[in-house]
Amino acid sequence: MYGLTKKYFAYFFLFLLLFPIAEKAIHALEHHDEVHCTITDKHFHEQEHECSICDFTISDNNNLPSNEIAFVITSQIFSFQEFVLEVNIPFSFSNLPSRAPPIA
Repeated sequence: MYGLTKKYFAYFFLFLLLFPIAEKAIHALEHHDEVHCTITDKHFHEQEHECSICDFTISDNNNLPSNEIAFVITSQIFSFQEFVLEVNIPFSFSNLPSRAPPIA
């Protein structure tokens, strides 16, 4: 059962991959017998053919909106005084052993 679904998924993804190429080729075959202008000079003439697919252009109408934002940078002076507490404990190391641990 697993191999059968794997095969169908492979065919489905192959169809998705090849569909745009096949659609473009079929559309080109529809227009293969039309005569197009090959003159390189600037000139005007009537529209050669009407096709909704050929005339489709993607317009960029999703421009970013202009926002009227003003950034205000505020600054405040902070005075920092380091708090130093000197505590002198004269016998702080008196309970430690006087020699280092043995080295193996």
